[in-house]
Amino acid sequence: RRVAALRQTAASVFGTIKELELDVRRLEATSGPNPGLAEKRARLEKQYEDLVKTLGIYNDRTPVDEQIIYRTIHRLGESEANVPSGFVRELREHIARWKAADLQAGFSRARQQALAGTIGPILLRHNLPREFLFLALQESKFDPRGIGPSTASGVPKGMWQLTPLIAETYGLQLGPLRGERAFDPADERHDVARASEAAARYLEDLYTTDAKLSGLLVVASYNMGETRMRRIIRSMPDSPSERNLWKLLERHRKEIPTETYDYMFRVLSAAVIATNPR
Repeated sequence: RRVAALRQTAASVFGTIKELELDVRRLEATSGPNPGLAEKRARLEKQYEDLVKTLGIYNDRTPVDEQIIYRTIHRLGESEANVPSGFVRELREHIARWKAADLQAGFSRARQQALAGTIGPILLRHNLPREFLFLALQESKFDPRGIGPSTASGVPKGMWQLTPLIAETYGLQLGPLRGERAFDPADERHDVARASEAAARYLEDLYTTDAKLSGLLVVASYNMGETRMRRIIRSMPDSPSERNLWKLLERHRKEIPTETYDYMFRVLSAAVIATNPR
C-alpha cells in the first residue's frame, strides 16, 4: 500500500511539473522568463527524482537498455511511476524488430545531409523533445524526396510526410504536383529546413495544447490524424496528470488502430536504439 501511495504521489508531482511547464511557456511568450517559477520547477523536479529513487524504479544496477527506456519515456513527458507492467518487455520486442539495414540506411542518409545539425536546433527552438526527430525516420527514413500513399487528406510528401492541408496551415508553399505521387522541386515539403520548421510548429501546437506535454500522445496523433486523436484526447480530463499514454491505453485502447499503436512503439524504440546502438 505504501508503494502504491508513493507511486501515486510521484505521478502527481510529475503532473504538477507539467502544469507548471505549461504556465512557464504561456508566461514567457507574453512577459519573459520568471525566476520564481523556474525555482519552483527545480524544487519539484528534485522532489520527483527523490521519489523515483525511493521507489527503486531503476538504478545503476538496472540493465542499461531499461535505464535508457525509462529516461526516454521521461523526456517524452510520461512518468516512470506510471509505466504499466509489461511495457518495458513489449518495447524490447519492438527494438528487436528493427532491421539493422533499415536503421543503417536512415542514419546514413541523416549523416550525409547533416540532419542533426539542421533539425536539432529547430526542435530545440520550439522546446520539443529531441525524440521527435525519429518521426521523420519512421515516416520516410529521413528522405526529403519521400512520397507517401494517397490519403483522404491528399498526398503526403517530404521527410515529414506532411499532408497538403497541414503544410499550408503551417506556411509551406505547395507545388503544381501537389495532387500527384511525384517529386516536385517547387513543393517546400521537400525542403528540409522549411519542412522541419513547419513540422516543429505543428508538433508544438499538439504538444502544448491537447496533449499537455505528453510526447507519446503527440506521436500517436501524428500517425492517426490530429482530428480523430484529438477527439479521443479531449474526452479525457483536462489535466496533464490524466492526459498521458497510460491513461489513453487504459480507457481507449479499442479506439486506437493497431497501426498507430505499433507506430508509437516504433518511434520510441528507434529513439532508444539511437541513444545506445550497441
